[in-house]
Amino acid sequence: MSSESPAPVALVTGAAIRVGRAIASALAAAGYRVWLHHHRSRAEAEALHHDLRDDASAAEPLPPIAADLLDDAARRYLADTVLDPSGPAGGRLDLLVSNAASFERGAFLERSDADLRRVLELNLVAPLSLTRALAPALARGPGAVVHVLDVAAVHPWPEYLDHCISKAALLAATRGLAVELAPVRVNGVAPGTVAWPEGLDDPERRRAIVEGIPLGRIGTPADVADAVLFLARSRHVTGQILAVDGGRLAAAGGRRP
Repeated sequence: MSSESPAPVALVTGAAIRVGRAIASALAAAGYRVWLHHHRSRAEAEALHHDLRDDASAAEPLPPIAADLLDDAARRYLADTVLDPSGPAGGRLDLLVSNAASFERGAFLERSDADLRRVLELNLVAPLSLTRALAPALARGPGAVVHVLDVAAVHPWPEYLDHCISKAALLAATRGLAVELAPVRVNGVAPGTVAWPEGLDDPERRRAIVEGIPLGRIGTPADVADAVLFLARSRHVTGQILAVDGGRLAAAGGRRP
């Protein structure tokens, strides 16, 4: 890009693996310089940084940043690094993608208050904390926020109640922030099944799930990345939740996210 039109800058949390990696790669291919946040996936984050740096068709990536989003100080460090005017992006930020999350399984009566607090801290408090810290930079664009949610926010799954609660709350926050932070655009993507959950090894159960998806397959990380890129580019869309589930929610009679 020319000096008159510098590359936009994005931060993707949980960027090193799975859906986060696909999102970061898609944004880089679309011309974004991407901060690659990770927690324990250092090797994967460095490998992704290397791959993007060597891809002539992708924008130059920004350095990986390690931060435990359960920790207040680590979240402040992440935000301060992104906003540093002397840093590699000059403090610019055009897009925040809150992707990092936990997906803990357990029957409600077998889990504890501490389990619930941990899930809420990572899946709800951390995205909102980062949005608050980074909002002034996003407002300069104005830029955008995309929260990665889950169709389970409106159609809860057994044994994943903590996860469902956290995503339902973040869905509500997404809509509220679209009004409060305007002209910064705040949207969400709500994937259905993208990878088979731990413990779901039974071929018959998997087949039953696929049969309930009108498009005939579970999703892929690339499907989610496409939706994130759409919302990042859509200049007159805010407060919306885009279900990326192959029509499963509609077929089940669930209400629209």
